[in-house]
Amino acid sequence: MFIDADLIAYDFMTDFNGIERHFPTPYYPAGVYDEDKPIYKDKVEESKYPTLTLPCDLYDMDGNIIPNGFYMVALSLNKKYLNLYQSNELKARIKIIKLVETMYSQDEINEEMEIKGRIQWAKENKKLKKLHKAEEDLEAFNQKKAAESNVEIFDSGKNYYILKYNHNGKKATGVILK
Repeated sequence: MFIDADLIAYDFMTDFNGIERHFPTPYYPAGVYDEDKPIYKDKVEESKYPTLTLPCDLYDMDGNIIPNGFYMVALSLNKKYLNLYQSNELKARIKIIKLVETMYSQDEINEEMEIKGRIQWAKENKKLKKLHKAEEDLEAFNQKKAAESNVEIFDSGKNYYILKYNHNGKKATGVILK
């Protein structure tokens, strides 16, 4: 069997039956894909992270601005930056100069393992009421840990701001140059 490649190329170039004939799925003519937006790449659940209130605009030496408002602060996956999110969009990244990860106490570890064990047992034995109760206990335990989270910003009096972050046993300190 012989296929003429020139005929196929000519058919594609002349757009014989429209672009839909060659690309049956929708395409993006230009711009950023939806999945490339930071909300999809670095997605975080807003209820689990502390909120920072900036009372005034922050400027850097290059004239870039972080406007005043409410920001959700989360530690980046590589633990090198504090990410500031507003309306689930990444607005700023702050370099971490100090990171301390504390271990959980043995009582907290035992409590969490006991709750997870009850969930596993309820799933295996198909006990729906006990499963719901154990899941509620786990949610309450996680909320108790999240309640200890906070983030604060201080003016150093020099030419930088200090951002202190505490969440899930991770304490980070970041610096924003004025």
